[in-house]
Amino acid sequence: MDRTISGQVTDEKSEGLPGVNVVVKGTNRGTSTDVNGRYELLIPDEEVTLVFSSVGFVSQELNPGNRSTIDIQLVTDSKSLSEVVVVGYGSQQKVNLTGAISVVKFDDKINNRPITNSSQALGGTASGVWVSQNSGKPGSDGAQIRVRGWGTLNNSNPLIIIDGVEGSFDQLNPSDIESISVLKDAASAAIFGSKAANGVVLVTTRMGKNNEKAQVNINSYVGVQTLGMHYDLINNSAEHMKLTNMALMNDGGSQLFSDELISAFNTGTNQYKYPNTDWFKELYKPALIHEHNVSVKGGTAQTSSYISFNYLNQQGMIPNTSSQRYGLRANLESNVNNWFKVIGRLSYLNRSSREPYADITYGSLGRVFEMLGGAAPYIAPYTEDGRFGSVQAIGADGTLLYDNRNPLIDAANGRTETQDNVFTINSTAEIKFNKNLTSRTTFATNGTWSLVDRHNTSVFGYTDTGIETITKNYNREGLEINRGHTSNLNTNLFSTLNYNQTFGTRHVVSAIAGIQLESNKIQTLYARRTSPPKEGLTQVDAGTSGIQGTGNMNRLRIFSYFGRLNYAFDQKYLFEANLRADASSRFKEGNRLGIFPGFSAGWRISDEAFMQDVRALSNLKLRASWGKLGNQNIADYWPYLTIINQNNDLSYNYGGKLAPGAAVTSLIDENITWETTSTLDFGLEMGLFNDKITVEADYFRKTTDNIIVQLPIPLVLGGLTPPFENEGQMKNNGFEFIVNYNNQRSDQNQVGFNMGLNFTYIDNQVTRFGTGRSPDQLYLIRQGYSFRELYGYKAIGIYQTDEEALQHMSANGFKPKAGNLKFEDVNNDGKLGFEDKQPLGNTIPKLTFGLSPSLKYKRFDLNVLMQGILGVNMFTQNNFTSLSFENRVIATSWLDAWTPQNTDTDIPAVRFNSTWDNSQSSFWVNKADFIKVKNIQLGYALPEKVSTKYGLKRTYFYLNAQNVFTLVNGKYQGYDPERNTFDSGYNVYPVPRIFSFGANLTF
Repeated sequence: MDRTISGQVTDEKSEGLPGVNVVVKGTNRGTSTDVNGRYELLIPDEEVTLVFSSVGFVSQELNPGNRSTIDIQLVTDSKSLSEVVVVGYGSQQKVNLTGAISVVKFDDKINNRPITNSSQALGGTASGVWVSQNSGKPGSDGAQIRVRGWGTLNNSNPLIIIDGVEGSFDQLNPSDIESISVLKDAASAAIFGSKAANGVVLVTTRMGKNNEKAQVNINSYVGVQTLGMHYDLINNSAEHMKLTNMALMNDGGSQLFSDELISAFNTGTNQYKYPNTDWFKELYKPALIHEHNVSVKGGTAQTSSYISFNYLNQQGMIPNTSSQRYGLRANLESNVNNWFKVIGRLSYLNRSSREPYADITYGSLGRVFEMLGGAAPYIAPYTEDGRFGSVQAIGADGTLLYDNRNPLIDAANGRTETQDNVFTINSTAEIKFNKNLTSRTTFATNGTWSLVDRHNTSVFGYTDTGIETITKNYNREGLEINRGHTSNLNTNLFSTLNYNQTFGTRHVVSAIAGIQLESNKIQTLYARRTSPPKEGLTQVDAGTSGIQGTGNMNRLRIFSYFGRLNYAFDQKYLFEANLRADASSRFKEGNRLGIFPGFSAGWRISDEAFMQDVRALSNLKLRASWGKLGNQNIADYWPYLTIINQNNDLSYNYGGKLAPGAAVTSLIDENITWETTSTLDFGLEMGLFNDKITVEADYFRKTTDNIIVQLPIPLVLGGLTPPFENEGQMKNNGFEFIVNYNNQRSDQNQVGFNMGLNFTYIDNQVTRFGTGRSPDQLYLIRQGYSFRELYGYKAIGIYQTDEEALQHMSANGFKPKAGNLKFEDVNNDGKLGFEDKQPLGNTIPKLTFGLSPSLKYKRFDLNVLMQGILGVNMFTQNNFTSLSFENRVIATSWLDAWTPQNTDTDIPAVRFNSTWDNSQSSFWVNKADFIKVKNIQLGYALPEKVSTKYGLKRTYFYLNAQNVFTLVNGKYQGYDPERNTFDSGYNVYPVPRIFSFGANLTF
């Protein structure tokens, strides 16, 4: 038998709370309070427990007994209200922030993903941040991060700060991260001054708590990596040969492959003699990945600590590629007494990566990709006896009708082994003079030592008849051995004085003043020898000729003063001012000092008396900011100094002897100075129904001035390198929007649901670039255009007859024919010239977005992450998409090529090496808008009574799928469109699709 209870739920001010969940514990029975906080619920006429819960308040449970009316007051969850966000040289309560900051918490949704580089975690999770994982190569798969657009023509990477000290994502184990804060506007980042123009990413690692019982966590997963999207190529040899013959005959040539050979491949069943090779299947094989993390955290009354060990083993999809990583971290905080505290952070990372031999011409895996881009289907991957295969298209006279382009041969060539060792130590002493005044001094050293060993070997391919072949240009300089070593040591010393004071009950003031000295030293060594007496010798000393040796050292120093002032009146009216002065050794005396201010203000409208009757509105804040930041990250360490070079190219023969030569090879501008970035930001933060729904919106205008560039100079100056000059300006204007819906339930028998959506729109434009010296180029940099906007001819169709082509291009030197592309003649002069080139589409996305729904029911949870970009174009002309007789790979799109019988098509006639059709034009430009299911995770937590039976506090199992699938424009050709938009997508190690299973155990 049931009975009805009713009542009202109020807050600490005795005002009704709408949207509070009222649930009979352990059942599906429940309701929510109305706008006045009132509720009515039918409950069993027996002993039950009611649960009252709402976001931002502490949940309460009670037994109603025989009462029919129950009024209850919920108290504010102080932890929720006082959520702390890490900012520059400190932290602030989120409610008091006046800058634009995105925060990403590393919870189970992120920790259980197969993330091999911490930078990947930001994709789709933070507004205003464009994250693109451009490579899937083990050990080198960090993501490109851009904060609020592409800020400069130089290095646009944001500043990465780890526990207060500059570092990089490469040195981090993702499982050690507690949270990441992204400072997006100039006011919040101004305290970092000269390095903050491209945004600041603050990483906080995990730490135990005082009086916390020691807690051991083990998180392990194992997964399989497979190739996802890839180019769609013709893998049928007979079909490929027919199309090759057609391309040759379309240009007046004769067919290469005889009808008898085509027929033999068409009917032959011996895969070694008549192969139809799908090279993507042969080169990219499923590969294992597994990672294991063990951590211990806890604390006593005086000391807290966190210790972790990490191991990652990632095999590559391409043979002979892999990476292993070992990581160790120890964090310690200790209150020596009531006025002195010491803090220590120590981390060590060792990464060992392997790949085939990389020569100086092709670079990392370049030979493998070059061969793949020419691997015709009639090349067998292997012979029947297991050796590497070769070309099986053999003429009647026994000659091979193509070079051997078997990429497996180059994948088996020698080895490139990279050993990276990263050691970081960070020690801080904090002195508390009184309750209002403290000082902190930090010394940090961050060292990276990288050793690269390379050697090549002789690997051959064989035809079915035993003919020995090598791939094109294989080991052109013979056998060689080389070793390179790079040492990068960064030291940081900074000290701050922190002051906090409340005057009366309404005035809160806090301030920080500091000084910092930073030094960066880079040393390089390289040694090379050739012609070892036999293969298998891998040390440089084994070489007998071709001796080379180089070495250098670069150093950079920065000295800084900085400060911040915060003032809050009545906790409603907020103000912040930041100032930093940096002096950099990159510029000459007189230009070294840069001063970077920032100001912001906020108004917490929801705390005003006139808003108290608006029950549905739990938070409303307006904020505005302006600031100026600097940038000096260019390739040269001393761009204002005249450098005299001395090398073999500058030497000459005098009397039969080598006479060393030296010369000035670069021009300089002594007066170059800082790039500066100014950002104006207006923001709105809103919470509805006790923050069940939260909204953030920002509008920003970001202008980078005095961009350091190297503009073209006349060739009459003798081929000198142009000087660095402050001649560029760029703007990024746009808006961000974030909305989160939180309907998680305290009763696990009810379905809990969360949804997060964020998107960012950016309009990028170069507003000044020299004095009109910008050359025509595919990736255009010119005033009035988006940075690296595609620029070329606009294809408007295909010539249907020779007469049409001649009439349209009447004054052109080259006469196109029927089947050739037809380009727009912009100035109607009857010829194709630079005057006819026009914008073909921007390569910087207009819109980036992320969507993250999650469900919880009983002990199951489902988390999904989706991300995408809109308004972006990519140039896709490369060996996979164009027709080249030298690199005989043919995409399936050419099956619909123009012929006199197939005129209703936008694909030109098949012709090898067509200079006309291969012109940089819109035909090779694809819209690359996409939406991707980045991650899906299904998890299950064992009941506590089961876990505790085995000495566990929590047992959680999960299935995870990464890079699940992507929806992209149907005409797009290539690998996953989440890639570098400034190249054709050819020389790329594809990002893998990963399916994994893992367990997260807490003791």
